[in-house]
Amino acid sequence: MRMNELETKAHSNNKRKLELLRDLIEIVSTRDPIDYSKFNPKNKNKVTIEELVLLNEEKDKEVKALQSAWEELEGLLFNDLQITLQEKNQLATFLGYKKKEEKQKKQSRGRNRQVWRAD
Repeated sequence: MRMNELETKAHSNNKRKLELLRDLIEIVSTRDPIDYSKFNPKNKNKVTIEELVLLNEEKDKEVKALQSAWEELEGLLFNDLQITLQEKNQLATFLGYKKKEEKQKKQSRGRNRQVWRAD
């Protein structure tokens, strides 16, 4: 892949991550925890089977949406982590070469400045 293609893919992945984060925020912010007191058998207002089935279906949808978004986001972020670690390792390699090069230049300058006397 050329650099432009890589940049386009990275931009696309970043947009997708932001979409997934927005989806997760929406799901989490609209999520209502279940009030289990409604299910207490001592409660006069008993919950019907239909209500339980409906609540269960809603929770199934919520679980699927959260799980799907989480898995996709996790994959994209793991890919980012791998790329960033590769970049960091490459920079460390470049830094090592640069330090070695500077050291060799200093040694070379030191040798050139020495006065050689002929006996």
